[in-house]
Amino acid sequence: MRVHKNHVAVKGRPAPRGVKVRHVEQPEFLSQAALFDWARMPAVIKSLPGIELLEGSMNGVRLSKAQAGKAKAAGMLKGSHDVRLPVARGRWIGLSIELKYGDNMPSDEQLEIGTMLEREGWRVHYIWEWTDAVKVITEFLSLPRPAITPCS
Repeated sequence: MRVHKNHVAVKGRPAPRGVKVRHVEQPEFLSQAALFDWARMPAVIKSLPGIELLEGSMNGVRLSKAQAGKAKAAGMLKGSHDVRLPVARGRWIGLSIELKYGDNMPSDEQLEIGTMLEREGWRVHYIWEWTDAVKVITEFLSLPRPAITPCS
C-alpha cells in the first residue's frame, strides 16, 4: 500500500484504493456531501424539477499551494458560497447557500459575495444544518417559475 502525506481522507468517506491516508475531520464538507447525497436521490430529482442543476463549490476543500493557484487561475472566487442553484423561482434568479458548522460564522468575503448576489436578484441563505438547507431548497423550488422569454 502506498503512503502519501498529501492524501487526506475525510471521516465517513472512502479513501482511494491502494492509498493509505491521514484522516481529517471536515464537518462542513460532510454536511455539504450529505446535502448532495440527498439531492441526487432519484425520488428527489423526480419530485423537485430544477434540482439537477444544484452545484457545489470546492472552496471548503483544503488545497495545496499549487492546487490553490490553479483554482484561482481557473476563476475560483474567495468567499464563493458552498451551494448554488441557478434556477429562477418566484422573484429570484437563483439560490445561494453558505453552509457553516458549529460556532463558525460567515467570513467577510462570504458576506460580501452574498450582498452582491442579493443585489443581482439571488436569494441567499447562511445555514448551519444541512437538513435546514433541504427545507430551504424544497421551499425555493416550490415557488412558481417566472415567465421567461427564450433567447432565440
